[in-house]
Amino acid sequence: MLTKKQKTFNWILAVVLLLLSVFFLFPVIWMLANSFKPDAAITADMNSIAAFIPPALNGNYFENYITILTDTNFLRYMLNTLGYAALLIVLGVIVNGLAGYALAKINFPFRDQWLLIIMMLLIVPTETVITIHFLIIAKAGLLNTVIGYVLPMIVNPFNIFLFRQVFVSLPDDVYEAAQLDFCSPVKYFFTMVLPMSKTVVATVSVFTFLGVWNDYLWPSLVFTSSDLLTAQIGLNSITSNDNTTMGQTLAVITLITIPVIIIYALFSKQIVEGVTSTGSKEG
Repeated sequence: MLTKKQKTFNWILAVVLLLLSVFFLFPVIWMLANSFKPDAAITADMNSIAAFIPPALNGNYFENYITILTDTNFLRYMLNTLGYAALLIVLGVIVNGLAGYALAKINFPFRDQWLLIIMMLLIVPTETVITIHFLIIAKAGLLNTVIGYVLPMIVNPFNIFLFRQVFVSLPDDVYEAAQLDFCSPVKYFFTMVLPMSKTVVATVSVFTFLGVWNDYLWPSLVFTSSDLLTAQIGLNSITSNDNTTMGQTLAVITLITIPVIIIYALFSKQIVEGVTSTGSKEG
């Protein structure tokens, strides 16, 4: 039971944190408010509180967004990225999940050594191996293909480690009971293990989505066709165009930010639970 003093302190702390959150949200509020304005209005409001207030609703309210969505291929780029993210989430959960389960529950030669190697790979920056990935994809003739883009990104040492840490704590008697019902290891993984590990599956899915959504370097190396480009490349091409106005630039940045905000809003609890739970496992 909280005392009156503790309740007062909690209320004060909540107000302070709320004010700080609003302070840190100022750039986002400014971006969103000015994305609906023409350049003249953005310049005129720059040094006043009006810079954080959207314009009055009128016929030109969504003009910047309409221009971006109709006069450019940005919508296509966003849909491409969503498709790549969905594909990598499915493949990543299956491949990294199976690897994590093997490291957690299956005894095979040099298992601990493999785990050590995977943990050492966590400190290797992606940029150091991206040249090797590119050379392999180029030699295989997979440049400018979805397979060439997706293939090097499926296996992720960090995701394997997350899965392994969660699977270590799963009770073995559940698998023994499943064996009595003639359940194969693969069927057991998909019907029992993954449903019991929804938190880490959600965490890995969110991390995979954010990685794909924010990636610029790898797709810029693999893709040359405009039909396959991703949202970040589209953002760069649109904002670097001299004909793009400031309002249109803010509109396209807002469009590329919205999915990230939605993902964090929907799965922030799962992300926190997934990361904290993996850090508390032993073995």
